[in-house]
Amino acid sequence: MTRRWTTDRLRLSQAGPGDAGRVREYGLRSREFHRAWDPVRPNDYWELAAVERRLSAELDQAAQDRGLVVYLTPHDDERIIGRVAFSNIVRGAYQGCTVGYGLEPGATGRGYMTEALLAMVRVAFDELALHRVEANVVPRNARSMALVERCGFEREGLSPKYLRIAGRWEDHVRFARRNHALEVGE
Repeated sequence: MTRRWTTDRLRLSQAGPGDAGRVREYGLRSREFHRAWDPVRPNDYWELAAVERRLSAELDQAAQDRGLVVYLTPHDDERIIGRVAFSNIVRGAYQGCTVGYGLEPGATGRGYMTEALLAMVRVAFDELALHRVEANVVPRNARSMALVERCGFEREGLSPKYLRIAGRWEDHVRFARRNHALEVGE
Protein backbone atom coordinates (compact mmCIF):
# COMPACT_ATOMS: atom_id res chain seq x y z
CA MET A 1 0.00 0.00 0.00
CA THR A 2 1.37 3.41 -0.92
CA ARG A 3 1.07 6.41 1.36
CA ARG A 4 -0.26 9.82 0.38
CA TRP A 5 -0.35 13.29 1.91
CA THR A 6 -1.97 16.47 0.64
CA THR A 7 -1.21 20.17 0.83
CA ASP A 8 -3.29 23.11 -0.39
CA ARG A 9 -2.30 22.50 -4.01
CA LEU A 10 -0.53 19.14 -4.16
CA ARG A 11 -0.83 15.42 -3.63
CA LEU A 12 2.41 13.93 -2.30
CA SER A 13 2.30 10.19 -3.03
CA GLN A 14 4.55 7.20 -3.05
CA ALA A 15 4.65 5.52 -6.44
CA GLY A 16 4.79 1.87 -7.39
CA PRO A 17 5.76 0.04 -10.57
CA GLY A 18 2.29 0.75 -12.01
CA ASP A 19 3.16 4.46 -11.95
CA ALA A 20 6.35 3.97 -13.94
CA GLY A 21 4.98 5.58 -17.10
CA ARG A 22 4.05 8.80 -15.30
CA VAL A 23 7.35 8.88 -13.37
CA ARG A 24 9.25 8.28 -16.62
CA GLU A 25 7.42 11.16 -18.33
CA TYR A 26 8.36 13.47 -15.43
CA GLY A 27 11.98 12.32 -15.66
CA LEU A 28 12.20 12.83 -19.40
CA ARG A 29 10.68 16.32 -19.13
CA SER A 30 13.15 17.20 -16.36
CA ARG A 31 16.43 15.49 -17.21
CA GLU A 32 18.09 18.35 -19.10
CA PHE A 33 16.94 20.84 -16.47
CA HIS A 34 18.44 18.69 -13.66
CA ARG A 35 21.57 17.56 -15.50
CA ALA A 36 23.79 20.16 -13.77
CA TRP A 37 22.62 18.98 -10.30
CA ASP A 38 22.38 15.20 -10.76
CA PRO A 39 24.93 12.41 -10.92
CA VAL A 40 25.68 11.02 -14.37
CA ARG A 41 22.89 8.53 -15.12
CA PRO A 42 23.23 5.20 -16.95
CA ASN A 43 21.94 5.20 -20.54
CA ASP A 44 18.91 3.08 -19.60
CA TYR A 45 17.97 5.18 -16.55
CA TRP A 46 14.64 6.39 -18.01
CA GLU A 47 13.69 3.15 -19.76
CA LEU A 48 10.39 1.85 -18.41
CA ALA A 49 11.82 -1.35 -16.94
CA ALA A 50 14.53 0.59 -15.07
CA VAL A 51 11.96 3.03 -13.67
CA GLU A 52 9.77 0.12 -12.54
CA ARG A 53 12.75 -1.43 -10.71
CA ARG A 54 13.59 1.88 -9.01
CA LEU A 55 9.99 2.36 -7.88
CA SER A 56 9.92 -1.17 -6.43
CA ALA A 57 13.19 -0.43 -4.63
CA GLU A 58 11.77 2.84 -3.27
CA LEU A 59 8.79 0.97 -1.79
CA ASP A 60 11.14 -1.65 -0.30
CA GLN A 61 13.27 1.11 1.26
CA ALA A 62 10.15 2.68 2.79
CA ALA A 63 8.96 -0.68 4.16
CA GLN A 64 12.39 -1.13 5.77
CA ASP A 65 12.29 2.42 7.25
CA ARG A 66 15.39 3.37 5.25
CA GLY A 67 13.87 5.91 2.84
CA LEU A 68 10.71 7.60 1.64
CA VAL A 69 10.13 9.05 -1.82
CA VAL A 70 7.00 10.97 -2.80
CA TYR A 71 5.97 12.36 -6.16
CA LEU A 72 4.20 15.72 -6.49
CA THR A 73 0.97 15.98 -8.44
CA PRO A 74 -1.21 19.11 -8.54
CA HIS A 75 -4.79 18.56 -7.34
CA ASP A 76 -6.15 19.53 -10.76
CA ASP A 77 -3.80 17.31 -12.82
CA GLU A 78 -2.50 13.71 -12.85
CA ARG A 79 0.88 14.78 -14.22
CA ILE A 80 3.84 14.30 -11.88
CA ILE A 81 5.71 17.59 -11.56
CA GLY A 82 8.36 16.76 -8.96
CA ARG A 83 9.61 14.59 -6.16
CA VAL A 84 10.93 14.76 -2.60
CA ALA A 85 13.16 11.93 -1.40
CA PHE A 86 14.26 11.11 2.12
CA SER A 87 17.23 8.77 1.91
CA ASN A 88 19.74 7.26 4.28
CA ILE A 89 17.29 7.14 7.19
CA VAL A 90 19.36 6.12 10.19
CA ARG A 91 17.85 5.27 13.56
CA GLY A 92 19.68 4.73 16.85
CA ALA A 93 21.45 7.77 18.23
CA TYR A 94 21.22 9.72 14.94
CA GLN A 95 17.49 9.58 14.06
CA GLY A 96 17.96 11.47 10.79
CA CYS A 97 18.06 11.41 7.02
CA THR A 98 19.07 13.39 3.97
CA VAL A 99 16.58 15.01 1.61
CA GLY A 100 16.73 15.55 -2.11
CA TYR A 101 14.12 17.16 -4.34
CA GLY A 102 13.38 18.32 -7.84
CA LEU A 103 10.71 19.92 -10.00
CA GLU A 104 10.14 19.86 -13.73
CA PRO A 105 11.14 23.16 -15.35
CA GLY A 106 7.56 24.29 -16.04
CA ALA A 107 6.63 24.01 -12.35
CA THR A 108 9.41 26.16 -10.86
CA GLY A 109 8.83 29.61 -9.39
CA ARG A 110 5.30 28.84 -8.15
CA GLY A 111 6.04 27.79 -4.58
CA TYR A 112 5.28 24.11 -5.17
CA MET A 113 8.57 22.86 -3.76
CA THR A 114 8.35 25.11 -0.71
CA GLU A 115 4.88 23.70 -0.04
CA ALA A 116 6.02 20.10 -0.60
CA LEU A 117 9.26 20.33 1.37
CA LEU A 118 7.59 21.94 4.37
CA ALA A 119 4.90 19.23 4.35
CA MET A 120 7.42 16.42 4.09
CA VAL A 121 9.60 17.81 6.88
CA ARG A 122 6.46 17.67 9.06
CA VAL A 123 6.04 14.02 8.00
CA ALA A 124 9.69 13.34 8.89
CA PHE A 125 9.24 14.85 12.34
CA ASP A 126 5.65 13.92 13.24
CA GLU A 127 5.21 10.53 11.56
CA LEU A 128 8.73 9.18 11.14
CA ALA A 129 9.88 10.66 14.50
CA LEU A 130 13.17 11.83 13.03
CA HIS A 131 15.31 14.37 14.83
CA ARG A 132 17.22 15.71 11.83
CA VAL A 133 16.67 16.27 8.11
CA GLU A 134 19.81 17.29 6.24
CA ALA A 135 19.98 18.97 2.80
CA ASN A 136 23.25 19.30 0.91
CA VAL A 137 23.32 21.92 -1.84
CA VAL A 138 25.90 22.77 -4.49
CA PRO A 139 26.90 26.39 -3.66
CA ARG A 140 26.22 27.63 -7.21
CA ASN A 141 22.58 26.45 -6.98
CA ALA A 142 21.18 29.71 -5.59
CA ARG A 143 17.54 28.67 -6.03
CA SER A 144 18.02 25.51 -3.99
CA MET A 145 19.92 27.39 -1.29
CA ALA A 146 17.07 29.91 -1.06
CA LEU A 147 14.52 27.07 -0.87
CA VAL A 148 16.07 25.30 2.09
CA GLU A 149 16.59 28.58 3.95
CA ARG A 150 12.95 29.54 3.25
CA CYS A 151 11.94 26.16 4.69
CA GLY A 152 13.79 26.78 7.95
CA PHE A 153 16.96 24.78 7.34
CA GLU A 154 20.03 26.21 9.06
CA ARG A 155 23.41 26.40 7.36
CA GLU A 156 25.90 24.19 9.18
CA GLY A 157 29.00 24.19 7.04
CA LEU A 158 30.74 23.12 3.89
CA SER A 159 31.37 19.52 2.83
CA PRO A 160 34.27 19.61 0.35
CA LYS A 161 33.97 17.33 -2.70
CA TYR A 162 30.87 15.76 -1.10
CA LEU A 163 29.08 14.25 -4.12
CA ARG A 164 29.95 13.44 -7.72
CA ILE A 165 27.56 15.68 -9.67
CA ALA A 166 27.49 15.83 -13.48
CA GLY A 167 30.77 13.90 -13.49
CA ARG A 168 32.68 16.20 -11.07
CA TRP A 169 33.22 16.01 -7.32
CA GLU A 170 31.36 19.05 -6.00
CA ASP A 171 31.50 20.91 -2.71
CA HIS A 172 28.13 21.13 -0.95
CA VAL A 173 26.78 23.48 1.68
CA ARG A 174 25.25 21.42 4.48
CA PHE A 175 21.90 22.58 5.88
CA ALA A 176 19.71 20.88 8.48
CA ARG A 177 16.42 21.19 10.27
CA ARG A 178 16.07 19.67 13.69
CA ASN A 179 12.94 18.42 15.40
CA HIS A 180 13.14 20.55 18.53
CA ALA A 181 10.17 18.71 20.06
CA LEU A 182 12.42 15.65 20.49
CA GLU A 183 15.01 17.77 22.33
CA VAL A 184 12.68 18.62 25.24
CA GLY A 185 13.96 17.28 28.54
CA GLU A 186 17.45 16.43 27.30
